[in-house]
Amino acid sequence: MELVGVSHGLTLQELIRWEALATSLGAKHWRVYDTGIPAFDAKTSEVSEVSNSHYEFGGYLAGSLGVQSEGPYVIVNSTVFQTRSLWAWKWILRSPDGFKAPIYGDATPSPDPHIEEIPHPYYASWIFLVRDREALKAFSDALDRVLGTVTPVPSPAYAAYLQRWLEPRSRLYGWHGTKTSKALARKKQTIQWEHRLSKELWPLGIQSFAKYSPWHAMAQFLDKIHRHWASFAKY
Repeated sequence: MELVGVSHGLTLQELIRWEALATSLGAKHWRVYDTGIPAFDAKTSEVSEVSNSHYEFGGYLAGSLGVQSEGPYVIVNSTVFQTRSLWAWKWILRSPDGFKAPIYGDATPSPDPHIEEIPHPYYASWIFLVRDREALKAFSDALDRVLGTVTPVPSPAYAAYLQRWLEPRSRLYGWHGTKTSKALARKKQTIQWEHRLSKELWPLGIQSFAKYSPWHAMAQFLDKIHRHWASFAKY
């Protein structure tokens, strides 16, 4: 197994957590792609600095092109340490059941099946498990197509959904990041890329982690608790 991590402004403390995750997964190779500026003491041989022009998606693409093994590959961003149940996901990724699909993702039901831009389900773009180099090539090509195409103007229904998600009225719904115009624009773009990437991955045979491990539903439940706790902690 090979671990491809993506971070933004990597610290030494986080780098240590990446190394521990790689060890826990039995990854023979691992590397962190930083779309920001890593701390001085985090600039090691396992860290590569990449452009932030496509945010974490640019890190995924760089990581896909820089692997050292024949797979499988875990491609994941640093939210795994922040708003996810790390121990549950480590349990899933160490599952002995084997691969029945070329790519696995964190399948999430569409909030509104009538919105054309949102696949049902779509795959949350924080983590992917890719079987081998052939599947990784297909994954990176799909990602390249998404990032190389101008994002279409959203339909009225999709635009309304994005507005509700980015500026929610409840702590139990939506995104609770920094509400600056720059941060909102970034998050809006990454949500649209996430949905478009899901559409690109459908023909490639992506499957839910639920098809890979029976513990996926539990991990999603625990993730929801982590995210809600994080949103409450901000107020």
